[in-house]
Amino acid sequence: MMTRDTRQLTTVQFKKHKAAYTVAGVTCFVLAVMFYFVYRSEGTTVGWAILLAGLLLSVYCFWNGYSDTVVLELSTEGIKYKQRCYPWDTLQSYAINVQDDGEGSFTYLVLNFKNAKVPLTIQLDWIDDEASIKQHMAIFAKAYEIEFDC
Repeated sequence: MMTRDTRQLTTVQFKKHKAAYTVAGVTCFVLAVMFYFVYRSEGTTVGWAILLAGLLLSVYCFWNGYSDTVVLELSTEGIKYKQRCYPWDTLQSYAINVQDDGEGSFTYLVLNFKNAKVPLTIQLDWIDDEASIKQHMAIFAKAYEIEFDC
């Protein structure tokens, strides 16, 4: 089934995109402070509640951005995503889809499995070095004879 010696394949790990999470954290903080000043005159609890929610969301974004958690891993065992491993022999084909919704574009890795009706879709926009995922997937797909769906 394999066309290459898979011992030459190295494990590739992808982590969360630090810059994206930092921007989201700063945005949450700025919006929280802004809405606090807008709503503080209507009642102290509304203003404080908005400020607290924004600060918690901001901390959550910073925490996620600077954690060293591996989000996606390609190895000889398979694709690891969200603490689950999908072996290469269960994968029928894959695709990289870019969807444009008018306000921005989003990139997805779509995995079609042999015995599954619904494909696994992984959003790549929040993953660091998302551009190299295409190259690494092509290398592993060629080694394990997995089709690329255009």
